[in-house]
Amino acid sequence: MNKILVPLMLVAGAFAASCGSAPEGSKDAAPVFEPKVYHAQRTSGLVIDGSLDEADWLAAKPSEPFADISVDTLAAKETTVKMLWDDDNLYIGATLVEDKIVATLKQRDTVIWKENDFEVFIDPDGDGESYFEIEINAIGTIMDLMMNKPYRDGGNFYMPWDCPGLQAKTSTDDKGWYVEMAIPRKSLMVGFTDPDTLPYWRINFSRVEWMRSDREENWVWSPTGKIDMHMPECWGYVYFDK
Repeated sequence: MNKILVPLMLVAGAFAASCGSAPEGSKDAAPVFEPKVYHAQRTSGLVIDGSLDEADWLAAKPSEPFADISVDTLAAKETTVKMLWDDDNLYIGATLVEDKIVATLKQRDTVIWKENDFEVFIDPDGDGESYFEIEINAIGTIMDLMMNKPYRDGGNFYMPWDCPGLQAKTSTDDKGWYVEMAIPRKSLMVGFTDPDTLPYWRINFSRVEWMRSDREENWVWSPTGKIDMHMPECWGYVYFDK
């Protein structure tokens, strides 16, 4: 089913203005942050092996280092992402500096964020509904799901969704671990307009890091102002440069 899209720049402006905000006087008020922007360059294709040493990856500009999700201060351990694209896929390469790699979960769609992980959130048409979440740990175990809308709005997740055609690999060295993904663009068409027709997508990335056994840190590319990744109006923008 295709949705009628309002002019995209109007949507972008509205989201930027409301990101992280709450009704005046609310105890839930949060800082307002401007969503990040990334311009993905075109690639002729990549071999997904978990290494980011191909020429196109080396030439791609890294994102800003991840920050705390709620206060926008730099994370204790650096994380950056790069994005590339071609007619078939959005490619994501992440570098996670780490001095102690922890990853034991091996079953797909187990709750990966119970350990350290890297997460991708994508809402291609930017309407805040029908979006996708993909999580991966350092040994390459995947959890992927669809959301009909954010939890705050009564949303539910659909875990049986496995991203069709997803390729995802990880690698490690003495500096940390690396994620390489190829997400088929046509796999993100559930319930809305063909994403190939959109000049940009809403996207965000999160790193969950258990620095202590009783509390996880949430480090993200585009902060939301609250410990809540399910605020699509605060996610960044990826433009597909031609």
